[in-house]
Amino acid sequence: METDSLESFISYLSSRGLSENSIKAFAGDIKDFLAFNGTPIEWLNHLKSKALTNKTLARKRSSLTLYFRFLGKDIDLPRIKPEDKLPTVLTEVEAKALLAEADKTRNPQRDKLIVGLLLKAGLRLSELLNLNVSDVEEDHGITFIRVNQGKGSKDRRIPLVDKYLIRDLKSYIKRMDQDERIFNISSRRVQYLIKDIAKKAGITKNVHPHTLRHTYATMYLKKGVNIESVRKTLGHSSLSTTQRYLQLTDFDVAQDLERAKW
Repeated sequence: METDSLESFISYLSSRGLSENSIKAFAGDIKDFLAFNGTPIEWLNHLKSKALTNKTLARKRSSLTLYFRFLGKDIDLPRIKPEDKLPTVLTEVEAKALLAEADKTRNPQRDKLIVGLLLKAGLRLSELLNLNVSDVEEDHGITFIRVNQGKGSKDRRIPLVDKYLIRDLKSYIKRMDQDERIFNISSRRVQYLIKDIAKKAGITKNVHPHTLRHTYATMYLKKGVNIESVRKTLGHSSLSTTQRYLQLTDFDVAQDLERAKW
């Protein structure tokens, strides 16, 4: 009976146009479930005890949902929370290579400034493209970028500390009007530009504008900057959002232990 049910389920999956690999995975899950001889929730709890990844558990949950839908039955299963992925970030060497390559484009003054503000001010792409000349402010000898239309419409000021970035920014806007938009370029064009510059710089990672924002946060946290300062410059409403940049890779841990070995 169970064999007939499984074969009918495989035919059902085939009729839905699923790939051969997907059918094989779903069928294998249901074969294991039927052999378990328990309820769906009991089977999922059993699998959790085997330390499977959440991605694998989520697929097995999907297999159960599909199987019981095929049987014409509703089933209520607990959701499997996806695992938090570490954001892609550039190394310090890669970041410097990106800036150097941006200085070789057809419009190096603009493009190096775009890369610099994304990388060293942690701006979102939308924030970068909404900048007016009047958003560049001087206060007690410190140059700030005012973000007026950040996520959630929360204004914030980001201090610029890189003297070369400050120099390039002031030079670029010198002849512009106060109410003029600094960058007259589309978001799609910036995305293409960043990918192209990264490729020419020999960076094999999937680099997009937000990668530079991730790099900004990670770099400063690794160098010991207070997490609250980083949160404020990024415009995060919750500290927990910023804390994900504190997650260390296995290589980070190895390097830390190597520096501290005794």
